[in-house]
Amino acid sequence: MATEDHEVKKESANVSADKQENATNLQIESIAVKLSSSQPNEDKLTEILSLDRKCKFIDVPYSLNISAGKNTYVYDAHTYHTKVPPQGIASLIEYYTNPGEVVLDPFCGSGMTGVAALELNRKAVLSDLSPAAVFIAENLCMPIDEKEFLSAIDEIIEQSHDLERKLYTTICRECGKPSLLLYMVWSYGLMCDKCGREFILWDVARDEKEDSRKSKIKKEFDCPHCGTHLAKRNLKRTKRYPVQVGYKCCGKGNKEQTALPMESDLEVLKDIESEGVPKTLWYPIDSFPVGINTRQPIAVGIDTVDKVYTPRALWAMAYLWNLANNYPNSLMRDKLMFTLTSLYQRVTVFSEFRFWGGSGNTANYNVPQIMNEQNVFTAFRRKAGTIGLYFRHAPRVPRHLHVSVKSACHIDHLPDKSVDFIFTDPPFGGNINYSEMNFLWESWLRRHTDNTEEAIVNKTQNKNVVDYQSLLTQAFLEANRVLRTDGWMCVVFHNSSEKVWKALQKVIINSGFEVLAAQMLDKQHGTFKMFVSDNAVGYDIILHCRKFLSSANPSIDNLSLASMDSVRNFIRQRLSEPNKYRIHYLHVARNDEFDYRRLFSEWLCSSFSNAEINVDFELFRNMVNEVRMSKNVS
Repeated sequence: MATEDHEVKKESANVSADKQENATNLQIESIAVKLSSSQPNEDKLTEILSLDRKCKFIDVPYSLNISAGKNTYVYDAHTYHTKVPPQGIASLIEYYTNPGEVVLDPFCGSGMTGVAALELNRKAVLSDLSPAAVFIAENLCMPIDEKEFLSAIDEIIEQSHDLERKLYTTICRECGKPSLLLYMVWSYGLMCDKCGREFILWDVARDEKEDSRKSKIKKEFDCPHCGTHLAKRNLKRTKRYPVQVGYKCCGKGNKEQTALPMESDLEVLKDIESEGVPKTLWYPIDSFPVGINTRQPIAVGIDTVDKVYTPRALWAMAYLWNLANNYPNSLMRDKLMFTLTSLYQRVTVFSEFRFWGGSGNTANYNVPQIMNEQNVFTAFRRKAGTIGLYFRHAPRVPRHLHVSVKSACHIDHLPDKSVDFIFTDPPFGGNINYSEMNFLWESWLRRHTDNTEEAIVNKTQNKNVVDYQSLLTQAFLEANRVLRTDGWMCVVFHNSSEKVWKALQKVIINSGFEVLAAQMLDKQHGTFKMFVSDNAVGYDIILHCRKFLSSANPSIDNLSLASMDSVRNFIRQRLSEPNKYRIHYLHVARNDEFDYRRLFSEWLCSSFSNAEINVDFELFRNMVNEVRMSKNVS
């Protein structure tokens, strides 16, 4: 739950927690009312479940290929750690249900299942353990009029005009006139472990090319003081220094200009830090819990949420949040706050500098050694435009939706056999630590995840694969209970560990389901983790499950271990089409590579229902290389 009594003293802003509490009672009450409204509303739920519906009977699982890209208006509207493109979900909802039927997702995340169901005139029941997920899902599933939304955005921006000029003004190096600062690049100073002298990473590690996408920050370089060859990962950080600014002014075609910071830029920073965020503005100062993803920021001194922002960005965020949270129209208030939460990490010190521009929102709290501090107001305007595009193109259809903060282990607000189809995307073992990664959002929303029943593998929560299996089994037993007798459940999953896959096999069987088909979901665009991690599995797998109808009790013991010979035979057969497994990178300067991930996913699909998974991705990749060498396949 949210930290109610803050103990961290805010010296830089000179704002005590008590003063913040007193200054913002109305704000906090408003947020609390909003989140409480996401709790089960019995009347609304009764209405959804009681609506007349003609149930569709399906005897065989869906068998067509599913390929769904991420570049859609709804997918881009609000970031989340993992999302299934709704058009891929829609294919399954159309196949397994009729209009008017009830679709459930008890691990709803950002609400993509709800978006797909509602646009197809189905009823959607969504829940998640995370208040942030529920907030995001509800706002994505319930679009509003684009013009009214953008009008409210313009109103907020107009009220922010003077503050933006105060916080983000630089001087054009060509005409000498004040210009709007778009971003500032900050670089950590590092200590040479040989001579003990400090240098700024930006000064020694830039490797800039004419093609910005080929530019990079070098991992190794020579100390500018003593000449020792150094690896940056081994060096101690000192503090951040401003090293570059980006702005637009009088340049030809109003193009973006870059330059070294001027003395006036440094004076602005000094004034902001000296003045501090006004005491009338509330912002979260929650202490980060010790976790898998929070260890790195805590280690470099970012131990509270306010330190995730530069003093300038914190002031801007607090100001915009105050305007949004006090907006007179409650429906629009939600959408304005939703626009601010969509900024997530891109306006924080977690935003890594890229030579080609932009920023990412990765599922970790990595503190980059070179950071891009964006103009928060510019980012807010830009993101509002993206959300507005979704609102413009969202179908105008009746939307019967129920969203609630609930553990999937206890969806007791739903009666037995009350839903017609389940599509869900549960946590993939320890791939993403949701309660940790949602902590930033939930600190602004004033309500944190109770992770007691978070189905995850996480050492700091003392949860191993056995614990994960137990919690996921409870969730799937609940899914079995609420699903009608002849209904289907589709589960999206991927992982590189055979232990996690074996656990999932036990979960499905022990909760009374059988898997009648498995297929790959091609999201068309690889994730950042796929490109940098050899063991990241890139293709999600969809398991088509139905309640086990036989009187005989299913058991994992009925599955035999996948033999190494059978795995090699599978690989040999598939390598008769070697060109099928080539990755060609369109936007990354990399040579074509063999697609081990696709082949591994295909093997999992073919084996899940009839063999106990006992091969992880690393072993599978080694076996593929053995076969490729023997067959001389490049």
